[in-house]
Amino acid sequence: MFQEFYNHCKRNEYWLPKQKIVLAVSGGVDSMVLLRFMQIAAEKDQLELAVAHVNHELRGESEAEAKYLRNYCQDQAISYYSKVWEEPEKTKNIEARARKFRYDFFKEIMERENYPTLMTAHHSDDQAETVLMKLTRGSALPNLVGIRDVQLFGIGELIRPFLLFSKEELTQFAKKSGIVYFEDDSNRSDTYLRNRFRNQIVPLLKKENPKFLQHIMDFSEQVSLADQLIQSVIEPKYERWVEATTEGWQVKLSDLKREQKSIQTFFLMTLFQRTIVPKGVKINQLQIQQLLTMLNRSAPQLSLDMEQGWQVVKEYDMLLLKKKQPVNYESVFYLNENEHFFLSEKEWVGLEVTGKTLEVPESTKDWAEFSLLISGQTVLPLTIRRRKNGDKIALTPELTKRLKRIFIDRKIPNSIREQAWVVLSGQEQIIWIPQFVNSYLSIPKETDKILYRLLYKVKQ
Repeated sequence: MFQEFYNHCKRNEYWLPKQKIVLAVSGGVDSMVLLRFMQIAAEKDQLELAVAHVNHELRGESEAEAKYLRNYCQDQAISYYSKVWEEPEKTKNIEARARKFRYDFFKEIMERENYPTLMTAHHSDDQAETVLMKLTRGSALPNLVGIRDVQLFGIGELIRPFLLFSKEELTQFAKKSGIVYFEDDSNRSDTYLRNRFRNQIVPLLKKENPKFLQHIMDFSEQVSLADQLIQSVIEPKYERWVEATTEGWQVKLSDLKREQKSIQTFFLMTLFQRTIVPKGVKINQLQIQQLLTMLNRSAPQLSLDMEQGWQVVKEYDMLLLKKKQPVNYESVFYLNENEHFFLSEKEWVGLEVTGKTLEVPESTKDWAEFSLLISGQTVLPLTIRRRKNGDKIALTPELTKRLKRIFIDRKIPNSIREQAWVVLSGQEQIIWIPQFVNSYLSIPKETDKILYRLLYKVKQ
């Protein structure tokens, strides 16, 4: 069995001679067999091994198991690193939190002690449980690969060399070879979802078909190959269509809308997997279907809210993935001559009097600048606020238009409309919408004396 393991590892180039490898060892049968096999491999290839162990303090035997491992590593001249999970609350979401604690510790050891490789003892039964759990919960195709044998982790790689073996094979080898290991009684409890799959569902499927585990491994391999094929098609399109922005990401819709539904579906899944899923945002198939409907509808502007304040916004020929920005419609500013202030972190406004240059903040020197000349007939103070429903602006003495219609005619996206400022004279008449349009009321007549210059700067 060792030779099969060793040949498998060498064939896949899991290590180089004299390489440093840290083993995640719980004390259970799987990890203790891994430790034995890697000790033999270390003699062959002059490997430098270390053991990392986490005591979760969930069982009374935990301390004795940790002590045995510590003494064993000391006798075998193997570096030993351990950590106790001293979390006071160990009842809610315990599996996920314990796993995060373990892998954070493993990563810490790798980085601190310069170990480029971490090995765990996951086997084909673990693979079957993982795939079945993901199928039951509902999962994207790439995740149905299940447990990958190699993945990037910490400063190097996380390798799982035991996926070719079953739990039964490892247990039989341990008993035959006299390897000391510890049984975790909590694995027999059906409190946890994984244990229910382990104790009830997987044994039933193995009984139904003795080759069940091999079929799961084959299925996982096929999914992996299918995902590689899909990504070879999606990757070039992703590189052309997706662009990072200060708020998130934007996608060229005109190209995406011309594609078949299959391309659209896997493109959206790839988009989320590379952007917000790593931030902890969960995406389900219903949302993908809603987005497919949204991007193919004729309506020029639509949006769909996701978790954690993220939203997908369709704006004419663009699809935006960004955090929803709350707009304070109650914000009102008053501006007199020679006054200036920031409207937001990215916007500044000032009213300059002719002959007196206004001092612009150094932080805004490189910002885009817009200005409006105002006659001395304009009543101060100017009022600056967000636009309201029903706002109108006089474009000529005979033509007044609603701001909403101006924005629609110019195809201004809703997200930009919401951020627009409205400048009113002291007589409460709209004279300017910075960056968009100004009223004829702001245009000085030939007989008027130009007295003011209204400055608006924005970080773009």
